[in-house]
Amino acid sequence: MTELSWGILLVAYLFVGGMAGGSYLVAALADLFGKGRYRVLSKSGTYISLLLILVGLVLLVLDLGRFEVDPLSPLNAYINFPNSIMSIGTWIVTGFMMVSLLTSILWFFNGSSIIRKLLEIVGIALGGSTATYTGLLLAFSRGRALWNTPFLPWLFIVSGVLTGLALTFLFIPIVAKLIPRFFEDFKELFDNRKEFVKMLRIGQRYLVSIIAIELVLVVLELVLTNIYSEMQHAGLSMEFIVYLIAGLIFPLGVGVSIENLKFLKNERTALIISVVGLLSILFGGFLLRYILLTAGQVVG
Repeated sequence: MTELSWGILLVAYLFVGGMAGGSYLVAALADLFGKGRYRVLSKSGTYISLLLILVGLVLLVLDLGRFEVDPLSPLNAYINFPNSIMSIGTWIVTGFMMVSLLTSILWFFNGSSIIRKLLEIVGIALGGSTATYTGLLLAFSRGRALWNTPFLPWLFIVSGVLTGLALTFLFIPIVAKLIPRFFEDFKELFDNRKEFVKMLRIGQRYLVSIIAIELVLVVLELVLTNIYSEMQHAGLSMEFIVYLIAGLIFPLGVGVSIENLKFLKNERTALIISVVGLLSILFGGFLLRYILLTAGQVVG
């Protein structure tokens, strides 16, 4: 049995890193172009991106496994810039974290909207780079044919935006229920079930488009590379099928049907089905990274 150098901690890091970038992209675009209609959605995406970055940093330190021996060892990642993809990524993530933190502060304390939007423009570049970096980290690994494809970074950024948007929606009811005192606008939106479901329906249209793009990228990988045979060799073909069905096809069906099936016109039913679809997107995003990281190490 092949011993894996990178395990579940790095899978989780790639997952939350992609979501962090994706959720900030969603938040920034909604704020810049939403004409004030999606303030809560923008806040949700900004807050969750900051939380995910912090979680990702903890996961990365734990994966390195050297913190107890040398607490300053994570600082080594800053040294080899710009000659190391890890160092480049570390600087990008650090810059993104600072922008996300400042944007969160401006949202929470109702600071200057002009400064916030200027930060968001910078954050779009850094957030997109963060989501892409999680794919480039694998693509730059030598001797791993499965990761050395032109579509991998694109697949990671699209998946990051998809899972980021899904979590941004899910974060609203979580915050509204757990800490409504500090997020009254979250509670107000969620309590107004009609408006929240309306926003979910609009969001489903974007989710459908993003899922379609991810499916195209997956098909290109299948047609132009031998990725599926390599997954079979790694014993992960069933997991790949589950990813396709549960992570893409099912939520795609939810998004398409939410406007067309009569029984989904009921707000409660639409909310429940939407939440299940959003959770399945998160499951698929995590499974995708697990499959690619594991298969790449097994096959080589």
